[in-house]
Amino acid sequence: MNNLIKQNIFNKNLIKTGDNILIGLSGGPDSVFLFHNLRELKEILSFNLYASHINHMYRGEDALHDEKFVSELCEKYGIRLFVKRKHAGDYARELKVTEEEAGRILRYGFFRDNLKEIGGGRLTVAHNLNDQAETVLQRIIRGTGIDGLSAMSFERDYVIRPMLNVTKKEILEYLHENNYEYCTDKTNLHDIYGRNKIRLNLIPYLEKNFNPGIQETLYRMSESMYRDKKIIEKYVELKFNDVLVKKEKERVVLDLGVLRDMEQGEAGRVVRRAVEELKGNTVNVEMKHIDYTVDFMRTGSTGKKIDLSQGFTAEISYGNFIINKIVENIPNFQYNIILNHSLSIPEVGKMLTCRILDILEYKGDDDMSISLDYGLVKGNLVVRNRRPGDSMIPCGMVGRKKIKDIFIDMKVPAEERESRIIIADDDNILWLEGFRIHNSYKVSDSTKKILNITWRSSIDE
Repeated sequence: MNNLIKQNIFNKNLIKTGDNILIGLSGGPDSVFLFHNLRELKEILSFNLYASHINHMYRGEDALHDEKFVSELCEKYGIRLFVKRKHAGDYARELKVTEEEAGRILRYGFFRDNLKEIGGGRLTVAHNLNDQAETVLQRIIRGTGIDGLSAMSFERDYVIRPMLNVTKKEILEYLHENNYEYCTDKTNLHDIYGRNKIRLNLIPYLEKNFNPGIQETLYRMSESMYRDKKIIEKYVELKFNDVLVKKEKERVVLDLGVLRDMEQGEAGRVVRRAVEELKGNTVNVEMKHIDYTVDFMRTGSTGKKIDLSQGFTAEISYGNFIINKIVENIPNFQYNIILNHSLSIPEVGKMLTCRILDILEYKGDDDMSISLDYGLVKGNLVVRNRRPGDSMIPCGMVGRKKIKDIFIDMKVPAEERESRIIIADDDNILWLEGFRIHNSYKVSDSTKKILNITWRSSIDE
């Protein structure tokens, strides 16, 4: 076993006894290296190991070869494997995003589905020291601050990266010494993508002409930046709480007077923190947007408003500085549901999965899933948003009730109503997001098949 992996997991407490650990297993050298190390370590720590493989299908026979290799590897060592086939290019066109972004959404969506199926746990991915160096260089080229330079971390939310300080050289040496086979993705050898150009052209140039150990240097810098970032985050949290007046779902209200007394950098960090409160992250919120907002905060007057980018505005209202999340008008949408497949609903940024379960598989619902009697479904299933005149018989009631009146009773703001998803068959609305199911479709003692519906945000970590 690689000593660094073992030290990282124990010293950073990344895996505990009894944990469910899901590995993203592509079949390449990095993920195979991680697979074998975790396979050995689970005998010591007694955790449960699972694997997940995505076949993006754009590499034809090579992709099928990788899928077969991963399947045989997991079968050999008795590791349960989840496999999904989805063409990343088609999915990108479906979501209207880049192929790289579509692949990321697809992967992490599938990983979350797998974790839910095994009862929760942690995802482990095979990013290594060389990947970290490439990420840092990529962000330097684009322009970034301390947050960006800290790059990837060993642990964030449910994702762990136990081999972040292991070099590619160490990975290959380990695999060759132990005669472990792995797959090679030929697209990684073509410098047609920005990251590949950094790996194949820029890093070798820097190693040859400036610093042979540039990748280790960049890794150490990212570690230093990460430590500084954590200190800054604690300080910013104190400042944010000092200036916070009110926090709502669609806006954050800050004390304008206190904010104006702050240094430019402090005020910028607080504004960024307010955006994060509403958005959940600060992806694509650039320094120029923050600087523009801080300048407006210092010079603007009551009633003035500016676009902050990424769907946010900033406005001054008497003694308050307000960051607003723009609620866009959502068009009518409707998609046919294919059972046992995940469906993206880009209009509202959600992913939906409808599965058929035997009654013995039914384990109850949670905040992000509901179940109905599949035997009572009439015709085709669709997911859509509301239409004029929509109504249903809520579970526990006898009379039919208009969806509009349900929204009013639930005090759902008017601007949110078009984003609530509805599941319907040929005859009825079966379920309204955030509300009950239709009374006629509830699970009973006579139910034989369950229609289990799960949903989540389609945005990743």
